[in-house]
Amino acid sequence: MAYVPRIPARVDEQGQLRPADPVAWRAYLARQKGRDVWVTVRRQQHTRSLSANAYYWGVVVDSIAGYIGESSEETHEALKARFLPARHVELLDGKTLDMPASTRLLSVEEFAAYIDHVKAWAAQWLGLSIPEPGQVEVVL
Repeated sequence: MAYVPRIPARVDEQGQLRPADPVAWRAYLARQKGRDVWVTVRRQQHTRSLSANAYYWGVVVDSIAGYIGESSEETHEALKARFLPARHVELLDGKTLDMPASTRLLSVEEFAAYIDHVKAWAAQWLGLSIPEPGQVEVVL
C-alpha cells in the first residue's frame, strides 16, 4: 500500500488552488519531477471529535492497557501497528522512508472503523468486552 500525502488547500474565489503550506506543496511536486501523476481534489473531511478521541483513549485504549498490563501509550502504539498500514514517505532523493501509522490522519469514518476493529479484536482474542460510547461517560 502506498502512502498518499494529504496537502490541505483552498480554492479561492477565482478558482485557483492555494495550498495551506506552499513550501510543502512545492517540495512534494519537486519529488514528482518528470513523472506522470494523478491529481484528485476532494472536500476536506472533518477530524474526529474530542469526545470520540476521549472515548478511544479513556475507554478503548485504557481497557486494553489495563487488561494486558501495559501503558496506554504502548498499547496505542501496538494497536496502530496491528490495525493500520505503515505510511511510506518518498524523500527528495527518491528513497522511501517507512513511517509508523497514525490515527491522526484518519477521517471520522476511518477512525470509527479502526475503533470497531480494535474492539472486535479485543473481544475475540482477549475476551474483553469494551462498552459502547453511549454506555459510559467520558469526562473531558
